[in-house]
Amino acid sequence: MILADRGALVARLIAGIDRSAATAEAERPGAVGPQGYDVPAKSAERERLRKAAMQYAADIEATAPLPLRDLLEHADRAVATAGASAGYMNFMAVLLSNEIWRAEVAATPFERRLFLLPQCMRSSQHCRGEFDELGLLCARCGACPIAELEELAERLGYLTLVAEGTTIACRLIEMGMVDAIVGVSCLSVLERAFAPMSEDAIPGIAIPLIRDGCEGTEVEVEWVLEHLSESSPVKADRIDIDALRQEIASWFEPGELSGLLGSPEGSASRIAYSWLGRAGKRWRPLLTVLTGRALGASEKLSHTMRHIAVAIECFHKASLVHDDIEDADERRYEEPSLHEAHGIGVALNAGDLLIGEGYRMIAECGAPADEIARMLSIAAEGHRTLCVGQGEELSWRRSLKIPLPDEVIDIFRRKTAPAFEVALRLAAVAAGADESVHFALRAFSGALGVAYQVHDDIEDFAKDASSGRSGTPAPSLVLALACRDVDQAQRAQIARLWFEGSNAQNMRESVAETGAIAAAREIKERYRSMAVDALQSLRNSELKSLLQRCIGRILGPQHTYEYRHARSAPDL
Repeated sequence: MILADRGALVARLIAGIDRSAATAEAERPGAVGPQGYDVPAKSAERERLRKAAMQYAADIEATAPLPLRDLLEHADRAVATAGASAGYMNFMAVLLSNEIWRAEVAATPFERRLFLLPQCMRSSQHCRGEFDELGLLCARCGACPIAELEELAERLGYLTLVAEGTTIACRLIEMGMVDAIVGVSCLSVLERAFAPMSEDAIPGIAIPLIRDGCEGTEVEVEWVLEHLSESSPVKADRIDIDALRQEIASWFEPGELSGLLGSPEGSASRIAYSWLGRAGKRWRPLLTVLTGRALGASEKLSHTMRHIAVAIECFHKASLVHDDIEDADERRYEEPSLHEAHGIGVALNAGDLLIGEGYRMIAECGAPADEIARMLSIAAEGHRTLCVGQGEELSWRRSLKIPLPDEVIDIFRRKTAPAFEVALRLAAVAAGADESVHFALRAFSGALGVAYQVHDDIEDFAKDASSGRSGTPAPSLVLALACRDVDQAQRAQIARLWFEGSNAQNMRESVAETGAIAAAREIKERYRSMAVDALQSLRNSELKSLLQRCIGRILGPQHTYEYRHARSAPDL
């Protein structure tokens, strides 16, 4: 695909690229693990290892995407099985990743693929090409293989770029211009590229350069031609999560809600429906719809999925009403909380009404009776677990004691994880998923719920420490970590500042000295990794990819984190 208006694309790309993220990508260290950065010098050995990777991938039947840690472990075993040098481990990891993604890339239409070549393949002495913000504009002079490869890719329908790094490539994915990448690069760049591509579950084929260097580098051209031309029956286009999220948000506009819930019957309904339509991230209904689509919910189930998604948001918004009352919070969505605007009695009634509406939406979703019964049971159990967690939090508030970190994590697990689990599993029931899927979704929800609450805790602490807060302080992992390893006098000082909430700057300084924020971020990243791990048993590649893509959107960009951590919950 020749870029007819390259200048317009440059402007769109530059506007959307996070420069800090691009810098982080360039500075990101290589893969954690044995330092195997070598590519075999002989073509026969490279081909032998590629065939070994094909066989190994077929034997393990891995489903994309695969976390880096798992990929490295498999690469280590594959190198040993092939009787090759341990120094080729990272080369083997790239080959294995290619085989795991191969079917999905082949099923992506050519015109939805990006072909990415490195600038270092050019001959600086003879190259007549010019550069712009996207990279090299090849003059097709024939001095290097770039022109031949670009021409083939464009004839097939690829969008082609000669550029360094993956920032632009990932941005093209975000813009919805491409769904998969076939790229050529050196091993060190491929290692840095794995994290951002894996986080957004971007299907990719990577062909390592035979040798590194700043110019005149070489690649196995036959491998490139093979992967470029590979094609299989076309699948559905990659789901645009952000566009779907906007569509779901439109379901909560007044006219749409009235069509689904019916016209308000009085002041209670008007207040409750207005609150339901208020701003929100809508993560939970998004997870519901994505899960249903990935599990094959057909168009005839769209009515069912919409009812379930609205029910999930009813439950969530009701919990916020009750939380704000119990926490004495005066603000929500940068406006007065519902009980501040209408009084506690009215707010309680509106919250209760939304719970009832949620159960009504499930009962009227149109699924078979046995499925509705199971959905109601899952929702009721989630509701119960959330209340138990909230009860523990309220008990802690009365005690005015600093909680232990594992006590805070347990409250997070009970309060936040159930809402994610209900959102995911109701869709799984409606789509007829088997028990293995429910098992994976339970584990995923547990880890995601904790990571999400830790993420929220870190952000809330920064907000509270900088601008003060209303209401009673909630159990804070940051606070618990700050007080864990300090002496009694420091603990008393931090506790006084926290519970009084009167000196934000002193609070910030006292906690900063303990390293608690960094420790909380590491715990968040560990639980993020556990959420990814929980998806590995899923055999549905689309569901696995969609949920992994959601992790990055819900938790924000991944911080530097070593994948050698154990799969179990971190020691606190």
